[in-house]
Amino acid sequence: MGFAATGTQAQTNLFSKNTPSSTAKAIAQSTRAGAKTTAAYWRLAATSDYSFNGSSLELTDSAFYKYSNGRGSVLNTDDIDVDDYGLSSTILYDTAVMLTDNGGGLEPYRRFISNYDGSNRRMEFLEQYDNGGGLKDNSKHLAVRDANGNITKETTLYWNGMGNKWDTSDITYRVFDSQNKLLTDSTVNYGMGVPNPGQKSVYTYDGSGNMVYSLSYSWNGSSWDSSAQVFNTYSNNKIVTSLEQYYDTAGWVNDYADSTGYDNNGYYNYHLPKYWDVDSAKWIYDQLETRTNNSKGLPTNVFFSQWNDTTSMWEIQGEGEVSYDSNDNPTSIEVYVYFGGFKLPTPFLIRNMYWEYYFNVGVQDAQKKEQVVIYPNPASTNINIVLGERKDANIMLTGMNGQTVRNMQATGVQKTTLNVSGLPAGNYILSVESEGHAPARQLVTIQ
Repeated sequence: MGFAATGTQAQTNLFSKNTPSSTAKAIAQSTRAGAKTTAAYWRLAATSDYSFNGSSLELTDSAFYKYSNGRGSVLNTDDIDVDDYGLSSTILYDTAVMLTDNGGGLEPYRRFISNYDGSNRRMEFLEQYDNGGGLKDNSKHLAVRDANGNITKETTLYWNGMGNKWDTSDITYRVFDSQNKLLTDSTVNYGMGVPNPGQKSVYTYDGSGNMVYSLSYSWNGSSWDSSAQVFNTYSNNKIVTSLEQYYDTAGWVNDYADSTGYDNNGYYNYHLPKYWDVDSAKWIYDQLETRTNNSKGLPTNVFFSQWNDTTSMWEIQGEGEVSYDSNDNPTSIEVYVYFGGFKLPTPFLIRNMYWEYYFNVGVQDAQKKEQVVIYPNPASTNINIVLGERKDANIMLTGMNGQTVRNMQATGVQKTTLNVSGLPAGNYILSVESEGHAPARQLVTIQ
């Protein structure tokens, strides 16, 4: 359901959904310092997509999300992405239903169903697909997690309609260090029920926890061959450049490179990708993305430009305008196309987003004495926590995927400090629990 300006070369990544990418690139992208939006008690309820058919905008796609208890959702404004697919989805729904218009009105064509453990960590993800005859089982992902919530084993199965059973497609194994950094991953593929090595990768980090290098291998039938490598550089723990190379008989060959920039407040505001042209042995510009951010670091305008070799200039091809409600939840994206340097007046694509307010399980309205004060927020190194009348409090910091990244006990104090150095930028939930008091939960941003 990604937006693309059809008929132009402006390929946008606005709300690009389910886009495949390597684990290395995903880790690199996650280190970007960008605000992640959604107030602590607001979650995505539905989306609707409209496309310009030549004369007017018509509804083409929609999705809605159903939740139980206090699970919520978060959007990554670096990619302005609705991440609703798989075990690591940041939208913690129980059921998600996708609808599309194939000419007869909106009809369901995909459904995602998730199951969770007692800590709200997704343990099973089921995809159903309509290939004719209604929604039917298509694929399933099963997770094994360590004590910190990291997925150490992910099994992918596909439904065998002929055999009326689930067949294993592949299994991925991951190893993390004590700081929850991914060290290695390896995948075993299954064909006719027989396991075969697929690929594996090894990751290297700097002293600040940034992934600076990854090396991937592929199985040639008898041994492992180097196949790809990624080099990343950072400034102030924000990714600046990324270089991807692949290995052939002649050695390492450039494949893809990009650079990322930030405004004076440290918010991501441009991305410049390039690909390597083997014939000319030079880098070719792909597409330039530039952004205008508001005072909170949220993007309001996203411009996509294409390089013109004749004029040696960038030409704007498309623009996305983002609107927000009073809670900083994005409510709409309007994508416009440019021709000859002029912006067409009618949006080419629109995505609307609808939000619902919710309460966490067991959380009641608290009096002032029940409240917990935290500062600074956003934070980068330490969070100060004023506990007030709470004693012997258990403090947990949890990511939006349900993984606990910090856990500490505060005994006999009214104020304490939680170290958050090295955590990826984004939104987290700080929970404080103590006997005789309602649990207190608050959204904090790490940058």
